[in-house]
Amino acid sequence: MTITWQQSIGLEIQHLCDFKCDPKSEETYPQINSQIQSDLEKLFLQAKLDNVEITIISAFRSFEKQLAIWNDKWRGYRPVYSKQGRPLNIDRMSSIEKYKSIALWSALPGLSRHHWGTDLDVFSKKAVEHSYDVQLTEKEFSKNGICATLNQWLNENLEKFGFFRPYSEFKGGVAVEPWHISHIKESQLILKNFDFPALRQHLCKSDICNNEFIVGKLSHYKKYYFENICQNGGNQC
Repeated sequence: MTITWQQSIGLEIQHLCDFKCDPKSEETYPQINSQIQSDLEKLFLQAKLDNVEITIISAFRSFEKQLAIWNDKWRGYRPVYSKQGRPLNIDRMSSIEKYKSIALWSALPGLSRHHWGTDLDVFSKKAVEHSYDVQLTEKEFSKNGICATLNQWLNENLEKFGFFRPYSEFKGGVAVEPWHISHIKESQLILKNFDFPALRQHLCKSDICNNEFIVGKLSHYKKYYFENICQNGGNQC
């Protein structure tokens, strides 16, 4: 199903639905794209059968939420990290340095795959239930990390249910995000039909920090971050 340009940049939510992997459970998750519901239910069910339960940390994110995240990082209100996870001093950076440092971990508003409802940040349900402080780092998904079992299960099963990890390897743009999964068919369809002129026009009117500079970097962002992803299964980066 194609979605409108307003839905693709997080302005409207008609493409979303509530998600409950177990109808008998009271547990609810963030909203997802309605077209991925069936595949996601099957993924969660198989994980549970394999004793590897999954929880969703983040799914849909609106334009305004992404804008707030970006602006807070630009102003130094939220921490900004290097590829290795070290805190950076944003106050001493030029505009281009700020842009590249923030874009490593956070998408420009309107260009986040989370707007589509096809992309999710997942984590070990057991860890969350035991009040683990989720950081979303590579270390957590490493061989000795708290999500090691989940990571291995995702490696072996994601594609079977129509999902992949767009940031499974570093390609010079977005940092490695082993927790970030995406529905193959629906995300590819949205990416193929994405309306960049409409996004540019809306971003021009937004309150994003250093508006003129950021709008001027859209072509760069499109090439090196938005479209620069790993392909299905992450083995074709």
